Amino acid sequence: MMEFQKRRLQGVSAVLAAGTGYALMSILVKGAFQLGLGPTQVIVLQSWISSLLLLIYAAFFKREIFKIKLHSLKLLVVQGVVGTLGTSLLYAYSLQFLPVSVAILLLYLYPALVLVAGVLIWRKRVSRREMIAFLLTFAGTTLASGIFSGVSGVAWVGIILGLAAAMAYASFNIVGELVLAEVSPLVAMCYSQWVCAIVLLFVLKGNIMSIPWQDAQTWKIGLLLATVASIIPFYMILVGIDRLGSDEAAILSTFELPMTFILAAVFLNEFPARDQWIGGGLVLGGILLLNWRSQSERNEEDLYKERTD
Repeated sequence: MMEFQKRRLQGVSAVLAAGTGYALMSILVKGAFQLGLGPTQVIVLQSWISSLLLLIYAAFFKREIFKIKLHSLKLLVVQGVVGTLGTSLLYAYSLQFLPVSVAILLLYLYPALVLVAGVLIWRKRVSRREMIAFLLTFAGTTLASGIFSGVSGVAWVGIILGLAAAMAYASFNIVGELVLAEVSPLVAMCYSQWVCAIVLLFVLKGNIMSIPWQDAQTWKIGLLLATVASIIPFYMILVGIDRLGSDEAAILSTFELPMTFILAAVFLNEFPARDQWIGGGLVLGGILLLNWRSQSERNEEDLYKERTD
């Protein structure tokens, strides 16, 4: 019993740490803007430093990562370009026009978009609970976006970019299901980052020195983005899944949403309005509904896996 409680505590702590790390990304991106860096430069910093650290780790400790099938590599290229790079760039650009609280809520539309994609592409049947969750999420993001406060108060460019980021992240998750059927999460993370880093070379058109590498603050923010807001939380969420299971880890990971609100208030003095708090609550409720599995559903899923293995 003590060992079980210890593993559970480790799992909960790991998922909460991951949520805090991911929440910090928005704060760090805003901080990079204050240094004069643009969205593309910020993502270049994060991606290149993350890729370099992962490449060193793989070369010294996990050389089997470099052995990969061509079909898996093709999927990882799609995930890296559309999912990793697309989500990061679009979200960073949305932060130029929106408060952190609104941008993160728009990004959290992705579970509802994954649900819609399942219906349209794979003809998945939607349960009553999933439909309620979709409506809650949609209503919450609509309310928090500020649309009801008057058109003049809405940064439409930011909202469009935020929605596009959510669509890219939904694609990341959809392709991720196919990828993780063939490779480990560590392999998926490494190749997604490496593909993203290579594509960014073409985005910059070889103008690497457009980033102020000589500035110590640039390296500081880059290292924090690469480690605290990227590699470490990814590892922590894997630990959480291992200790708790994917269902419970997914529910606990919604901690990122309120934590982002809190960190934005503490570090950026961005205090969400009443509509944004209400909208955030609706989105959180929708996400919890989408990730919730009753004990009977879990038993059915386990039985299905046993039959198909």
